[in-house]
Amino acid sequence: MCGIALIICGIRFDLSSLLLNSTSALPNSDQLPFAIDDLREAFRRRGPDSLGSTKLLLRSAVSNRLPEREIVSSIEEEVKESGCEGDEGNCFSLANGRTHLHTHFSTVPSSSAELHFLGATLQLRGVSSVVQPLIDSDKNILVYNGEIFGGIDIGRDENDGEVLLQLLGECCSISVPDVLSKIKGPWAIIYWQESSKTLWFARDAFGRRSLLVHWPTLEDSQFLLSSVSPFSSNERSFDFEVENGTTKLNFWEELRCGIYSISMNAPGLDGILVGEVQKHEWTNGVLEELIKWERTSVEPKPEDLHISRSKTLTGKRDMQSVNSNTEPSKSGSIQASISVPAQAVLIALRESVRRRSSLHTIFQAGRHDMEKEFVPVAILFSGGLDSMIIAALLHECLDPSYDIDLLNVSFDGRSAPDRISARAGVSELRRIAPSRKWKLVEINAELSTLTFETKHVMSLINPANTYMDLNIGIALWLAAGGDGWVYEENTDYNDEDCQCIKYKSKARILLVGSGADEQCAGYGRHRTKYRNGSWRALNDEMKLDMQRIWKRNLGRDDRCIADNGKEARFPFLDEDVIRILLGFPLWEVANLDQPSGIGDKKILRGVAELLGLYEAASLPKRAIQFGSRIARESNRKNYGSNRAANQASAGKMESHGSTSRTSSNNTNKEQWRAEDAIAGNAEALRALRELIIYPLLFSRQAQKLGLKWPRGLLLYGPPGTGKTSLVRAVVRECGAHLIVISPHSVHKAHAGESEKFLREAFAEASSRTLSGKPSVIFIDEIDALCPRRDSRREQDVRIASQLFTLMDSKTSSASVPQVVVVASTNRAEAIDPALRRSGRFDVEVEVTTPTEEERFQILKLYTRKVPLAPNVDLQGIAASCNGFVGADLEALCREAAMSAIKRHSDANKDAGAFSLTIEDWKHARSVVSPSITRGVTVEVPKVTWEDIGGLNDLKKKLQQAVEWPIKYASVFSRLGISPMRGILLYGPPGCSKTTLAKAAAHAAQASFFSLSGAELFSMYVGEGEALLRNTFRRARLAAPSIVFFDEADVVAAKRLRWEFKQQQYCWRKASGVFVLAATNRPHAIDAALVRPGRFDLVLFVQPPDLEGRYEILRVHTRNMRIGDDVDLKRIAKDTEHFTGAELEGLCREAGIVALREDISATVVCNRHFRTAKDSLKPALTKADVDSYLAFGVA
Repeated sequence: MCGIALIICGIRFDLSSLLLNSTSALPNSDQLPFAIDDLREAFRRRGPDSLGSTKLLLRSAVSNRLPEREIVSSIEEEVKESGCEGDEGNCFSLANGRTHLHTHFSTVPSSSAELHFLGATLQLRGVSSVVQPLIDSDKNILVYNGEIFGGIDIGRDENDGEVLLQLLGECCSISVPDVLSKIKGPWAIIYWQESSKTLWFARDAFGRRSLLVHWPTLEDSQFLLSSVSPFSSNERSFDFEVENGTTKLNFWEELRCGIYSISMNAPGLDGILVGEVQKHEWTNGVLEELIKWERTSVEPKPEDLHISRSKTLTGKRDMQSVNSNTEPSKSGSIQASISVPAQAVLIALRESVRRRSSLHTIFQAGRHDMEKEFVPVAILFSGGLDSMIIAALLHECLDPSYDIDLLNVSFDGRSAPDRISARAGVSELRRIAPSRKWKLVEINAELSTLTFETKHVMSLINPANTYMDLNIGIALWLAAGGDGWVYEENTDYNDEDCQCIKYKSKARILLVGSGADEQCAGYGRHRTKYRNGSWRALNDEMKLDMQRIWKRNLGRDDRCIADNGKEARFPFLDEDVIRILLGFPLWEVANLDQPSGIGDKKILRGVAELLGLYEAASLPKRAIQFGSRIARESNRKNYGSNRAANQASAGKMESHGSTSRTSSNNTNKEQWRAEDAIAGNAEALRALRELIIYPLLFSRQAQKLGLKWPRGLLLYGPPGTGKTSLVRAVVRECGAHLIVISPHSVHKAHAGESEKFLREAFAEASSRTLSGKPSVIFIDEIDALCPRRDSRREQDVRIASQLFTLMDSKTSSASVPQVVVVASTNRAEAIDPALRRSGRFDVEVEVTTPTEEERFQILKLYTRKVPLAPNVDLQGIAASCNGFVGADLEALCREAAMSAIKRHSDANKDAGAFSLTIEDWKHARSVVSPSITRGVTVEVPKVTWEDIGGLNDLKKKLQQAVEWPIKYASVFSRLGISPMRGILLYGPPGCSKTTLAKAAAHAAQASFFSLSGAELFSMYVGEGEALLRNTFRRARLAAPSIVFFDEADVVAAKRLRWEFKQQQYCWRKASGVFVLAATNRPHAIDAALVRPGRFDLVLFVQPPDLEGRYEILRVHTRNMRIGDDVDLKRIAKDTEHFTGAELEGLCREAGIVALREDISATVVCNRHFRTAKDSLKPALTKADVDSYLAFGVA
């Protein structure tokens, strides 16, 4: 089956029980503005075996039994045609005299309604052709798109649609959900039950078949259901906006998985028929469990991981000992000590593939005899783990007389990673299954051809509307088309002269690996979640993926694949496979403590080993798997670089040409400002405007003054600060032409091609200036194109020389410049200095981390269409995000929105009350960290001043030195006071030096960078110095920040002393960077390092006095239950020379003593403290204290 649809007019819908913020009484529409022929044309493109339509007329009539009116139905028109071929394009053509439906519905009387059913059939079951819609003798009507793989008995030669109609016709209205809940497999259904005058429509629990819905609204009373969005609907608006807490729906939505009904009621006083929409629960308990996706065992004990790891290692050793030429048996494989979970998953997956590759009578009739090499089943093939497992299992399940097509798409020819892995995968498949004929269908696409099909694919993916959706859709659409090249069997792919022939895959069944990554932690974000929140966070992310896969992936994928007359089938989303995977502990499915290629998708790697796929089993998950690779390649044409393409993927689709994606509304172009798209970075915005627009505004003045405008601008700064976005925004504001050059687009395989590419780019830029507008050449990541001469390759030398020549040839003049060049880099020091001389890049602007005010403006920009709860203070959030760049703040907003959506979804709350609360922002802040601080030990201290007993004078001094300059910066500026830049804390071990530093950082709410002596004192020369430089660089970017050196005497070592002095000079000049250092050996520190101007304050952290010891004891016993006989002041008096750390240990030891005495003890008594005191002796002596005091006097 390849498509179903329904259009209804003449009915007022009551949606009060289903949709939030909807009106239950909707006006009637005399005419539907949506063409029925548009739907028919969309189905015709799919090349169905048949295409049919049925129009059902409902009208009210006076009852013979009751005074009320009743609903009478009649089938007014029915058109069914067989032999519809999409390639010929003549199905329902006027030329052959077949009946046409009217383009629009005619005016319908107020007391009647029309229901128009459409069904396009791809015949895969039964012994004879079945044309939909199906109608039984009781006038029940069914259009069904799906496959029944279990739950309902279907004979080998029976058609599942006919069997389903029979079962539905035999049951009453309340039993329809029972029948549908039994089905195992992908399906979508529209069913008219004549006896109850009820329309049923539903989609399987995981959304494996597409079904779009257009809910009626006050503005548009249409009700439509369809497997596909027609091309004409692409002209409509698909924006999803939230205004004043009210959701504005798209024209199309993915129908949420479930069972729905519309009960047709007799008309009211106005004569309009009323349809009441209801949603029904699944009645299959097992299915309900799968939908909830609750895993019993999530967090392992240490022994669980030990056992699991032992099984894995044993299995690998045993599998590697098996002869590599051994072919798995038909029953499943080589016997090995692989874990029991992998064996169970293998059995379930094998059965899933068998169900999805079983060939029925009608499928083979009339085709096998005519075609010499008929291929019934193909695989969407990247050579990765998932597609390799499917291929190996398909070999076991499919008759050996059939070939298997492996469809692989590439935009980079043989050099694309997916093409390389696919060829390696075919070689491994031929090793384990030499008798099978494997056809690797290499589908090579040119970027230019995408332009002609983009709008069509946009209609297919609708309502999805991001660039990533579009590009993945194009990739799937091309793969399903099957037009490619195949090589002769046993071809050596490394042979440049090997011959290939044109080939088109005619397989009607396409096996796809969707669902494997979601269920087995295969995405990079899973590892991130695990790293940030451990096992529970990983499980929650996987659950979220599974519960939204219907909306994010499957509907879109089904529409794109079905458009080429293929039926997508998903073995990993079989109900039994999901149940088996969900039944195992999470650590058996994936263990992300292990490296990539081992722990991710661990259970599937075990399956691959059981199948003899040893190389595939060890392949790490690539970020450029099948769909995303193509998305990046195709977007590179529009955006010039993979990174720009990925950034654009977060945005919505819009038509754009080579002129920097300018708005299609030319009348508003002059009103649009760059600040509408990007906030902060005022200096960079000003410099870009001066470079691009000033020569146009002040050309006459320049001629009079003989001014030569600068021709180049270099933007440098850390990743994520918005360098690329700045250029695009200003170019759009100025209406200039934009040409993007990236290292990936320039670097070519053959000598001379890279230089040719640069020449063509500059030539195109010059030609575009003929329109009277400047051209901007934007070179992204220029450090990769023109590195310093001491690190160049031969190709880099050629590229740099060509770029120098091209930039020098564009001589400056007093007239309007033709071409300006803007470049960006994260590493300005890595660029060839020759590029930075005057005449090339005349201006350099640092795009650094945003200030607090700029962060506030960025947050306002990202949340301008998001409803915020009254308790959300964006200014406060901005203040807590030190070191966050624009990309980090975008991720923060996204994570907060996801938290809110999950919270509303879990609570089943009113969507109209949807808003982001302060709790959502706190959750997002705990997940998202500033990217510039990654790689250096950064923590958020949770130590407060109250956690430190005693040392009140020291606390006050640290508050004044650290807290005040950050919290009251304006006051310091007003009085002209320069804040301190460094404090050295010295004293005996255990006296709270480190704790004091953490408390100061917490109080100041500053970024906290911590370095210890062990980290800095490396055995390799230069590593410690590099870490020191890198830490200070990041601290400056994350200002206000505190850099804390524990064991500061190590920094004073000979190797690090000079570097530290240099950094001291730099941090004195940098605002917002404060240095705290602590040492137990102050005499080991060079006196030059502690003079005023470097460390402004040197504080002795002395052992606690009597009052201090009492405060420390009180702090460490506040959460302990102590007996009434415990006198803390007496204990403090008896613990002279005890440090804070030793007093903490005393309290802990007293508790242990109490437990040793009685494991059920509830209080700690004085005798326990006495026993603990007798077992401990202070490490500090009076002589030690005197030596520290002497250092302070000196």
